Amino acid sequence: MADIKIRQIHVMAKKDQSKTEAVTETQLNSAYKSATVMEAFQENADRDMFDFPSAMKILEKTAQQIKSGDLSRIEEMLISQAFALEVIFTKTVRTAIRQENLLQYEAHMRLGLKAQNQSRATLQALIQLKQPSQTAFIKQTNIAHGHQQVNNGIQLENKSNSQNKLLEDINDLDTRTKAATKPVDSQLDALELLDRGENS
Repeated sequence: MADIKIRQIHVMAKKDQSKTEAVTETQLNSAYKSATVMEAFQENADRDMFDFPSAMKILEKTAQQIKSGDLSRIEEMLISQAFALEVIFTKTVRTAIRQENLLQYEAHMRLGLKAQNQSRATLQALIQLKQPSQTAFIKQTNIAHGHQQVNNGIQLENKSNSQNKLLEDINDLDTRTKAATKPVDSQLDALELLDRGENS
């Protein structure tokens, strides 16, 4: 039976927080869970040297650096992973070449090419981190002067002018035959006198 290392970490309870709640919050902490995984994957010789509380502090410090905008640790991680994946690619391909069985050859080549593809994706993520693509954001501005309005770059004319223009266009479309105008006789004949009744 393998020896189980008893890890000791100091848990500080917050105000109005019970001991159980403080321990549970620590166990749900991302740094705690990551350190647990790191410890489990250590080699037997390295596991005795692995210091759990120190690992948690380093992970928490790194998280704070990233939150503040310092991405240097992520850059180091990506380039290290890319190199490690390249080693896996080289190792599996060299192993595949020595295989005489076709199935074993294909299995090793498949793993090698997967590692190569993952290394490429890791390097691409690093390049994207160092040189983010420039994305243009076009803002829509509505400027109102009177009845003027701008929608998606199309400027509409003044509302009153638009209505007048519309009426002019309608008059131009009127194809009905207009009656011929007659000259007006400015000199009118005098009216005859009418006999009015006495009680008119």
